Amino acid sequence: MAAEDAAETPEPQTESGTAPTDERAVTQEGRIIPVEEIEEPDLADLPLSNAARVRLDNARDSVVQIRGFLGTAGSSAFHGSGFAVGNEGFIVTNYHVVSEAVLHPRRFRLEYLTSEGRTGRLQVYAVDVRNDLAVVKAEDLELPPLRLRTEIPLQGARAYSIGFPLNLGLTITEGVANGLVATGFDQRIHYTGAINSGMSGGPALDAGGSVYGVNVSVITGRQLVGFVVPARHIDPLLRRAQAPLDTSLTPQQMRDMVAQQALVHEAAVLEPGPLPLVTQTVFGYKLPTRIGPALECSTTGTSEAQQRLQIETISCSARAAVLLQRDLEVGRIQFQHRVMRTSDLHPLQFAQRVNQIVADLSRQGSRRHVAPFACRSALVSLDGFDARVSTCARQYRLFSGLYDLAVTVTSLDSAQRAVVSQLDMHGVGFESGMRFVRRYLGAMQWMP
Repeated sequence: MAAEDAAETPEPQTESGTAPTDERAVTQEGRIIPVEEIEEPDLADLPLSNAARVRLDNARDSVVQIRGFLGTAGSSAFHGSGFAVGNEGFIVTNYHVVSEAVLHPRRFRLEYLTSEGRTGRLQVYAVDVRNDLAVVKAEDLELPPLRLRTEIPLQGARAYSIGFPLNLGLTITEGVANGLVATGFDQRIHYTGAINSGMSGGPALDAGGSVYGVNVSVITGRQLVGFVVPARHIDPLLRRAQAPLDTSLTPQQMRDMVAQQALVHEAAVLEPGPLPLVTQTVFGYKLPTRIGPALECSTTGTSEAQQRLQIETISCSARAAVLLQRDLEVGRIQFQHRVMRTSDLHPLQFAQRVNQIVADLSRQGSRRHVAPFACRSALVSLDGFDARVSTCARQYRLFSGLYDLAVTVTSLDSAQRAVVSQLDMHGVGFESGMRFVRRYLGAMQWMP
């Protein structure tokens, strides 16, 4: 419509001279009709997304469901997705999809299932625990490989994810690639689209059908917040996949191999990195916040009026964990500073409240994975104040060299101000973890 034609066509008006209400609609001829007279089109008659359909049709023969079976069982214990790459018959998936078969090779077997219903055995050739990737292969299976794209899509680019969610068959979802997660330690691309259970290991495609990454995870309880491992990590793993993992290795040797990869990862997480240490001062206490890479912090405050007490809480955590197996995540770091101030509580009342906060601290961990904590407490002189420091450690039962470390710091000098700080590290090396603890304690200071 030309501009002059648009100017000659007045907007439909009601008797009061205002635009129509929500209960009315306007036809192309300008006639006002009730909304209830408008017939909505049937969803079945609406056109499908041709782009998504083309992407799925082109990738269908390259994607398989990867299933794990316990012993000779006929029903699967777990499943994920995978896709063909290269010219040697390799299939890429997530490490956590095949982790049980890697860690317990004599208990679990892996099989593929194509979209056409063909099945067969799979072997694991290489794993990358840090990037949650694995390469598998079936001798009797030839699939057309998908193209890889090592460049990260621009933020806002159209993207697709393919996989086998639940037991619903091969599925494609359409969304948007939102670039690398800025606060993450490991490279992950934020995908605004649905990635559901069972799609892990499937291909993430750009608008041209190239694989820019591998579906890896989703934040539960959040809508359409998924993550993709960049495809640039696939080629180095393929170069390592010259032969199947040695099936003559004992289960403990397999676990030691996985633990060593995790230790290399967490050592990098625990090092201070090139950025300067960042602290935050609350009620006279200077406390560490950005003490390592990928740490995010938030501050909240409460006031207990009846007890005439102010409490500010700084909570920090690092998005740097890796999966050793489907229900075990290691490399997590989190800490919390609770800083309290009162002006008129009796010293005994204030001390009782501080001790209550310490007593309420809880630490979790499955007994199946970790031994009980062994703890030691000591009075320590920190920068400007004295504190009671409790340090606890526990070893992982199956993964030698990995420990959980837990530290609680309780200030002792003031009857009106106090800090209770809680640090938890999961699945770290003991020496590197203790170096982090010393840096953590050394960053605390009382500034009256």
